[in-house]
Amino acid sequence: MQRSRAPESHQEAVRRLQASYRAVPDGVPVRLAKRTSNLFRARIPTGAPGLDVSGLTGVLHVDPEARTADVAGMCTYEHLVAATLPLGLAPLVVPQLKTITLGGAVSGLGIESTSFRNGLPHESVLELDVLTGTGEIVTTKP
Repeated sequence: MQRSRAPESHQEAVRRLQASYRAVPDGVPVRLAKRTSNLFRARIPTGAPGLDVSGLTGVLHVDPEARTADVAGMCTYEHLVAATLPLGLAPLVVPQLKTITLGGAVSGLGIESTSFRNGLPHESVLELDVLTGTGEIVTTKP
């Protein structure tokens, strides 16, 4: 069992995410407030507040026996592979671009990644915590 981020710090990151959501004024589009992007198009700068996802970047837990990993949504495949490979594990589907995040691959239906045996990245997700439009965090399962 490997842990790279304390559960309390993850919970604090979730609280910051929710607080940043509450800070977005009514009628203003919700966006991620992050420094990097794998989108290859120009963005128009905005002064509007965005969602603070800065703390949702790591591998929280790897369970070699269950062959599962608990990761934050902004965890990159590069970091997930680095945490799992020493244990003889790897994600079932790995996008070509190593800086794609798990959340991005799931919401973007794989970013051009698929596996004949395992399908698209979202098909190997056992559960997902989602920030809803009301600011709540809900856990979803297939």
